[in-house]
Amino acid sequence: MQNQNLLEENLSREELQALKNRRTGMTVFQISWMMAFICLIIVNWQLRFSYSQWPPPGVEAMNRLIPTVGTVALLISVFFARRALNAIQEDDRRAFLTQWGAVIGLGILFMLIMVYEWIIAPMDTQYGAVFRLMTGFHGLHALAIAVYMGVVYNNARNGAYNMLDFWAIEAGVKLWYFVAFAWILFYAVLYWI
Repeated sequence: MQNQNLLEENLSREELQALKNRRTGMTVFQISWMMAFICLIIVNWQLRFSYSQWPPPGVEAMNRLIPTVGTVALLISVFFARRALNAIQEDDRRAFLTQWGAVIGLGILFMLIMVYEWIIAPMDTQYGAVFRLMTGFHGLHALAIAVYMGVVYNNARNGAYNMLDFWAIEAGVKLWYFVAFAWILFYAVLYWI
């Protein structure tokens, strides 16, 4: 709330409207993306419920331990993403860079684990195909957002953001929240349900 008051006091009406439009656009973008992820879950369930058991007889289920470690790393990275946004809003660039770097590092760990999972998934079954499709689709989105976050990190090192101009960081945090939310859905469907 304090940050919103600061923005209202220091930005023109047009600048505030532009920020509101960006936030609305991001929300619409995330909702449209989420619909694609939900469609993949529906495809998974359609295949799953066409069998008497899942995975089908003769196919071993994926181990839960390693992806659970990756999921925990991703959830911890969300905590650091929020702290990074708070740091830049308080004009603490050093804390921002530390927190943002932690997000990127944990995100890389998560993606490496998902690449490993994708590689070891069975290739010649519908179980493996849908698993690879879902993890690959999520992985490509996570990679694209991680690259964006790397660009934001580099720009921040060069002084591009401050307590009044932080939309690129806020957008990165919102996109990272999306990565985490989508993965939690996929994680539940792929490993637990």
